[in-house]
Amino acid sequence: MWGYLHLISWVAIFILTVAAFIIYPKSEKNYTILAMVNRVFYILVIFSGIMMIQYSVEKGWAIAGFKILMGIVTIGVIEMLLSYRKKKKPTNLFFLLFLIAVIITVSLGFYLSGGAPLFN
Repeated sequence: MWGYLHLISWVAIFILTVAAFIIYPKSEKNYTILAMVNRVFYILVIFSGIMMIQYSVEKGWAIAGFKILMGIVTIGVIEMLLSYRKKKKPTNLFFLLFLIAVIITVSLGFYLSGGAPLFN
């Protein structure tokens, strides 16, 4: 159950981040709503991640710790990306970091879970 919640929350975060990134110049109010909903999903991701720690450390503490660190880095990069977008500063670097962090985090997550819940 926690795996599904974690996976669905990460997908929602990804979609909301891209939507907020695209929508900002058109509607500041909708951007704010998307950013706030995104933060609710951060809470769900962190909570479900804590609940799944016991399963991920079976593959190794170092990899599990790195995955946790990458999850936190991904959330930080998302916040910086959206913050820079709102301040109308260049966001190319943060968008690239966002994509790299998401790929690494998702890859580690599927490795640690053995592909669950998506591939079981």
